[in-house]
Amino acid sequence: MRRAISVILATLVLTCSVSAQRRETPRALAEMVAAERAFAKYCTEHGVRESWLEFFAADGVIFHPGPVNAKEFYRPRPPTPQPLPFTLNWSPTYGDISQAGDLGYNIGPWTAVDNVPPLEPSEHGYFFSVWRRQADGSWKVAVDFGTGALPGAADGHELERPFTQARQYKSKVPRGADPDAELRRLTEMDRDFAEEAKRAGALDAYLARVADDAKVFAAGVPPAGKDALRARITAGQDVSLTLAPLGGGAARSGDLAYTYGSYELRAGGAQKERGYYAHMWKRDERGRWQIVVTNFQPEKAP
Repeated sequence: MRRAISVILATLVLTCSVSAQRRETPRALAEMVAAERAFAKYCTEHGVRESWLEFFAADGVIFHPGPVNAKEFYRPRPPTPQPLPFTLNWSPTYGDISQAGDLGYNIGPWTAVDNVPPLEPSEHGYFFSVWRRQADGSWKVAVDFGTGALPGAADGHELERPFTQARQYKSKVPRGADPDAELRRLTEMDRDFAEEAKRAGALDAYLARVADDAKVFAAGVPPAGKDALRARITAGQDVSLTLAPLGGGAARSGDLAYTYGSYELRAGGAQKERGYYAHMWKRDERGRWQIVVTNFQPEKAP
């Protein structure tokens, strides 16, 4: 089984497309994208339980609705029957990787097709996955958190779209940056956001952290740009957004990291929405941490 996976990975690495900048995709990024594609292929053949157990890290996290250990969640479940009752497939179409080549993320569409009569309508959405290189050199999923099913019919060609690397620039990383210290710093930034929002307003305070080309996930809609946050957070001093970080990780190079946790949005003192969030952080050319992927999913998504 592992030999077959290795063959799939090697083949996919050789066929991984180049980035939008028309230069060779970094080898580590190609390997991570290939791992994502191998994960999807394995799922179409063996099912969700088996593929999640195979491709997730020992501490890998999924959301049901809050963060739980993926292996602990799926291991007690019975094996997936064959033939598969439904086919889940996906494809990475956008992402990035750290300078150290040890941490990265993928974004792309997914589809689920029922195989057992009476056939239900197919479902579709978008995923956001964070990958970490393991001690043995393999890539495993650290976090998986997407949009859930979206309304309307899926575009039949979405899974065929080529992969594009995020905008490239040289992140300015302080000399001697410590990944653990950087993660603690980002966690505190999440935790202190409510205090910043009191001074600047929830929307303005949050937008100050988000990169101009960030990918924004929200329940019921495809990933969008920075302006989409205005539909999630209302401007004004009477609105508060509280983030409670629960976990995360950082690259050895100190230029890429992720955090996740729970959030609560209040308006006029009353609770408006609560749920879970995930951030992908990247240093800009000046060394400032900016959010390049943000995902807010309410506990009761549409």
